Amino acid sequence: MPLDTGEMLGERYRIVKLLGQGGMGAVYRAWDTRLNRPVALKEMIPQSGLDVNMLSQLRGQFQQEAQVLATLAHANLVRVTDYFSGDGNEYLVMDFVEGESLADRIQREGAQSEKQVLAWARQLLDALAYCHGQGVIHRDIKPQNIIVTPEGRAVLVDFGLVKLWDPQDPRTQTVMRGAGTPEYAPPEQYDMGLGHTDPRSDIYSLGATLYHALTGQVPPTATQRMASPTTFVPPSRVNVGVTPATEAVVLKALQIAMDDRFQSAEEMAQALGGEARPPLVAPIRGQLEDRQVTPTTVIEPSAKRKPGILLGLGGAGLAVVGLLCLVAAAGAVLIGLFVMGGDNGGGTTPTAPLLATPAALVTNTPVPEIGDILFEDDFESPASGWEIGEYETGSVGYERGVYVVTSLGHNDTMWGTANRSFDDVVVEVDATQVSAGPANDNDYGVVCREQGNGDGYHLLISGDGFYAIVRSEGGSFEWLVDWTESNAINQGNATNRIRGVCDGSTLTLFVNGQRLATAEDGTFTSGDIALTATSYEDGPTEVHFDNLTARTP
Repeated sequence: MPLDTGEMLGERYRIVKLLGQGGMGAVYRAWDTRLNRPVALKEMIPQSGLDVNMLSQLRGQFQQEAQVLATLAHANLVRVTDYFSGDGNEYLVMDFVEGESLADRIQREGAQSEKQVLAWARQLLDALAYCHGQGVIHRDIKPQNIIVTPEGRAVLVDFGLVKLWDPQDPRTQTVMRGAGTPEYAPPEQYDMGLGHTDPRSDIYSLGATLYHALTGQVPPTATQRMASPTTFVPPSRVNVGVTPATEAVVLKALQIAMDDRFQSAEEMAQALGGEARPPLVAPIRGQLEDRQVTPTTVIEPSAKRKPGILLGLGGAGLAVVGLLCLVAAAGAVLIGLFVMGGDNGGGTTPTAPLLATPAALVTNTPVPEIGDILFEDDFESPASGWEIGEYETGSVGYERGVYVVTSLGHNDTMWGTANRSFDDVVVEVDATQVSAGPANDNDYGVVCREQGNGDGYHLLISGDGFYAIVRSEGGSFEWLVDWTESNAINQGNATNRIRGVCDGSTLTLFVNGQRLATAEDGTFTSGDIALTATSYEDGPTEVHFDNLTARTP
């Protein structure tokens, strides 16, 4: 029986409305009365016929897996924030993701552009590489379980069929079984006795999802294809705009035999022409003698800096540690329903950027007061949802009550996202350089309106006392305020209080209570926030961030 509107669960969550329902549970939009925010609440009903001992064992396993799942932080995965039991059922609380399902978007618009589909595919493969690296298989990837946010980011939701996976024991069982949605489920997922699913099963489901997005048509089920192979029509015969290279990737992902598919998300991402997460390679900064030293008056940018360099697309092998995951299926349910107006679903507007105004005033006046608090974070708990990951170029994650960003050097930029979305925002944070190369040749700071791939506005300072405002877009850096020295910045292994303001088209950088730079640019209108660091030397730069506050301007 569905829960009633207004009903309270766990003495905290008030039911707002039913979003979707299936044979094993339902998903509701609810209101968190403690934190005053919307959430998605998933009710999971154990399968019937279980004896008391088995039910108790499964509940214990479910709780353990829910606790592990809550540690997951990835920009393209819904974040789990709570778990509880009540009236014989289990409940999972997740962030409410604003947007529309990919299924609804396809139904409204038909086949999607190949460029857009490939962008979503790379985001989802990054999320799957993260999950699989922790021994987790989703097992229900389909357009209904992918939310496209107003910024154009693809977010994988509904952990209803996820199972923990051990390569040494492929028969690892889920708590609550299900075969998934037939059109997107691989044949091995139907074998309830064997239960032999592994990361290649998610590859098949993603391939079926991409087929649907590229053609506007649901693919035939695996059993239909085995019984009558002619029922499967290659994507290019349905949509002549699908290129041979993309079609080859989709067809390989959809192979009936597991050994004939891509063997990992990373391999499939590489076949699409990218990595699961490409690193940013920052432009090389000039030598010390090339930089300007300016008094605390009007600061002009240096004209000797390189205007930009292509972002690196080198390997960023994901090496994430830990475990994760979860259970039960509520069928085809949506975590968020917000139908976007217009065809431009991303955070990037089609209009040309405004002319940058890189002049900056350094003042000794107090930092002006700003608006309402959007959120605060002391980084005591990974449950606050920032990105966690180890990459070839560095790492991001929580450590002893701070958020640590480490760039291993060679101009590679590392950044960790908050997994939230804002239009206008003021981000203020304590940034402590803990280690760097002998020349302190680095940068670190905040990113606003981050687009899921490092694109956005970078408001930066360096260990040797310089600052800059940079726009990263489409593979290159554009200096809005070039590297300029300021005595307001504490140099070396020291702490600086950084405030980055993104207010409409105006970008402003404050450091330690002084306004250092202002620029104008209208390229990005919304996006995530991130914390970033880059080492321009052979050795690493490690920066600890703490006491973060995000406010309205």
